[in-house]
Amino acid sequence: MLAAELETLTDVIDTYNYEHESMITPESLHAKLWPGLNKLREAHNRETLIKEWKYKKDLQLVEESHVSDTNHHVNVADWQQRYVVAFWLSIYH
Repeated sequence: MLAAELETLTDVIDTYNYEHESMITPESLHAKLWPGLNKLREAHNRETLIKEWKYKKDLQLVEESHVSDTNHHVNVADWQQRYVVAFWLSIYH
């Protein structure tokens, strides 16, 4: 993943909110965020990219909860959607 792609993902996260969207659902979050988040998850340079990223802690908390399967507060069956919703909630709630 390139640094410019992380900047694009950050911009999407920063601007995808109720000011711009009347309805935010697990499906809409997945469609909007999953491509970038998944690319970041799988990036060989992930640690370098997130070292100073404003959402580093949120990403790490969500990853930890998914690895340890402690993310039971998000009642979404699809794991990718659950991952994105948990990430979103960690930022905005």
